[in-house]
Amino acid sequence: MCGNKLEKRTDKNGKPYFVCDPCGIQLFVRRKQGIGLLEEVFRNIRRAAIPFRVHAKNLHEIRALIKEIGEVKTEINKIGFFFLSDEETRIRNALKTRLDNLLSQLDEMAEKERAKRGENVEEFRRRTSA
Repeated sequence: MCGNKLEKRTDKNGKPYFVCDPCGIQLFVRRKQGIGLLEEVFRNIRRAAIPFRVHAKNLHEIRALIKEIGEVKTEINKIGFFFLSDEETRIRNALKTRLDNLLSQLDEMAEKERAKRGENVEEFRRRTSA
């Protein structure tokens, strides 16, 4: 009820039950069919957990790249365009190089994802440009 993760426990007869300490709720599974279905749910969750972790990791990496791209663009814009000193020009060029590298990394990640799905770049561009 409170949203906390339920703790799985086993009673003295080896039957599973769940407890939420903050709420004081206890959920009991007593029949053989219910215990079997519960075990099947846990097996399915464990099987799905690995692909989900991989997807979450990829999403985290993409978000980090996008955040850094935004930060680099902000820094480039802060420097401006006109009346730059030699030092500011070098900094701006270094930031542009970093931005190009970040965008290339993002492209590589997208290409790997398309390759996993068996989709080539031309197919992707045709599909997304319509």
